[in-house]
Amino acid sequence: MSRRFIVRVLIAGILLSVPAGASAQSSQAPFPRYDHVFLLIEENHNFNQIIGNKAAPIIKALASDYGLATRYSGVGDPSEPNYVAMLGGSTFGISSDDPYFFPGQSVDQPNLMSQLDAAGLSWKGYFQGMPYAGYRGYCFPAKCNGIPDSDTQYVAKHNGIVNFANMHTGSAWAKQTPYSELKGDLASGNVPNLSYIIPDECDDMHGAPPWCVDSGKFGDVDDTYLVSRGDAFAGQTVNTITSSSMWQTGNNAIVITFDEGNTATDQIPTIVVTNHGPRGVTDNTQYNHYSLLASLQQTFGVGCLQASCSAAPMTPLFQPSGSATTPALPAPFTPAPDGTDAVSAAGNPVKESPVSLGAGSDWQVVSSPSIGNLDNNLAAVSAASSSDAWAVGDYYNQNDPNVLKNLAEHWDGSSWTAVPLPNVGPNENTLLGVSELASGNTWAVGYDVNAEYHQRPLVEHFDGLGWQVVPTPTVAGQGSIFYGVSALADDNVWAVGGAQDASGTWHPLAEHWNGTQWTVTAPADPNGGENLFYAVSAVPGDGVYATGQMGTGFPSSALLERWNGSAWQVRATPPDATESLDPFGLTGATLVGARESDVTPFTTLVAANGALVSSPNNGSGEQDLFSATTAADGSAWAGGWYIDPNGDHQTLIEHGVGGNWSITPSPSPGSGDSGIAGITAIPGGGLWAVGIGGGKNPRTLIEFHR
Repeated sequence: MSRRFIVRVLIAGILLSVPAGASAQSSQAPFPRYDHVFLLIEENHNFNQIIGNKAAPIIKALASDYGLATRYSGVGDPSEPNYVAMLGGSTFGISSDDPYFFPGQSVDQPNLMSQLDAAGLSWKGYFQGMPYAGYRGYCFPAKCNGIPDSDTQYVAKHNGIVNFANMHTGSAWAKQTPYSELKGDLASGNVPNLSYIIPDECDDMHGAPPWCVDSGKFGDVDDTYLVSRGDAFAGQTVNTITSSSMWQTGNNAIVITFDEGNTATDQIPTIVVTNHGPRGVTDNTQYNHYSLLASLQQTFGVGCLQASCSAAPMTPLFQPSGSATTPALPAPFTPAPDGTDAVSAAGNPVKESPVSLGAGSDWQVVSSPSIGNLDNNLAAVSAASSSDAWAVGDYYNQNDPNVLKNLAEHWDGSSWTAVPLPNVGPNENTLLGVSELASGNTWAVGYDVNAEYHQRPLVEHFDGLGWQVVPTPTVAGQGSIFYGVSALADDNVWAVGGAQDASGTWHPLAEHWNGTQWTVTAPADPNGGENLFYAVSAVPGDGVYATGQMGTGFPSSALLERWNGSAWQVRATPPDATESLDPFGLTGATLVGARESDVTPFTTLVAANGALVSSPNNGSGEQDLFSATTAADGSAWAGGWYIDPNGDHQTLIEHGVGGNWSITPSPSPGSGDSGIAGITAIPGGGLWAVGIGGGKNPRTLIEFHR
């Protein structure tokens, strides 16, 4: 066995570790020119949480085989300022993850992309989870804001390009593409000088319920799973690049870094993989994102910007060494299953004190219990009578604060009782929709994440005595979710949502209960994919309707389909040349949701009978409507939230009479975020609305209107 000796060399204040026989380059040497640089950014892990972590064998091998910066840090918190700084040399005062089109989140400043454009060089973004090239939305799937709090797969807060106003052009949008285009570009040799590669929130170690587990404490099963996914994605990407013919010609590099650690100043691992550069080198110089930007600017021969003008470039990690080896990477780490997939029993109920429903016409908060003192969320509500209603959602388990569990609350005419429902397996369980029949039979839908960390649609049924999990067909692919349910009779129930295939493309999902079993039906799937359903409703005498988003081409369109008794058919939705229409709720022929463009925050969406209806907004911040219902008097109601000038979410309830919509005042309890996720009419009169109340840890919110 040969032994690899390491020689430590101190040059110009930089401590390098290099293999015996290798030469260390001076940090004052001219920065080398590179033909192609690939920048891959992961999320939210410190140096010592990755280097040496058993769940990240590939990143560990890359760090050992190539070049590793050991004292590299981010420059801001949370994520978005770091992504902006890496491309512009400053955070420009951005200090939140708000959408890039919110006030203060977009800056009219030069950036690395505009510098490359001016120099006649090329750049391109590759974003995992982006539905199509030029997507201008804040997130995809678009239901990334809501109750329970939802993360997403592609999200603009991890795309620093969109924060620069001069990138809001047709040509710049066209260069922001799905990650899947990278492989084709490498195969064709049509590779830009700078490739900006962003994994989705499941493959960047961030975590993104409902699409994958939430990030947990370092070393726990959830964090280990996410680190292993991010490590595998990095390995797949590196292998794809280094196995291409492009990699063999000229000087080429791959940089793998993180946006930040647990705080803005934590050390984060940053690795430089080169085709002819250093091998087995560690650089202990203190660097940050401005150093990386300076390195990219110098290698492409463009000027400096803001803090990159004074930042030390990462010269030792990019210096050509003559080596052309491409070490083989180890296999990804495979996490062990997290326990078993047994169905648990329902938990102990928590009954609230009797309440008095006021006689006035205003919305009033009704006392409702929460389980424990962590987050409790109510996502949907349905009523069979004035003394029988169910609301469903989730809560964080006190014993495992990173795992969501099913929650239902029942109204018996005098008080609400919280009931922890059965859960499948050891991981997340969440209920997002509920529908109660006059018989008292109730159906609730959502998703669970099994012991192998795979997302599956979840259905639970209340038969008047207790709740039980009802098996549903297995849908092949990466994962599936139910968002909405409509029970027309004990033997006629519809559940809708989305299913992600093996390639990551979303398709609408609809299943039907015939009294004996659930059967998958085949919704229309316009343009071959990137479509989801968010709600389903029966229109008396006209059939069953499902609505959601059609994520193909700008602007994204609302998706509306009708079940005619034997097949799903696409129905016309309101066109809008500049807005993305995302209906999240449906009642009769009325759709509600959000309208989104690349220049304004989300605004309310109401459409009726195939046409957009003017709906009010509360202030100039974000507005979302998540649920709608038709009252006994024939008027329509919708619930959601808006963001006030302080940045807090507040409840938003709107009332439509004869096509005219107005905001109806509703309480927003507590000092934190409040919002309405579900709203339903009570047979015989009255309405319930549910969601979250304010506070550091959201509590259940239930409101009543007579």
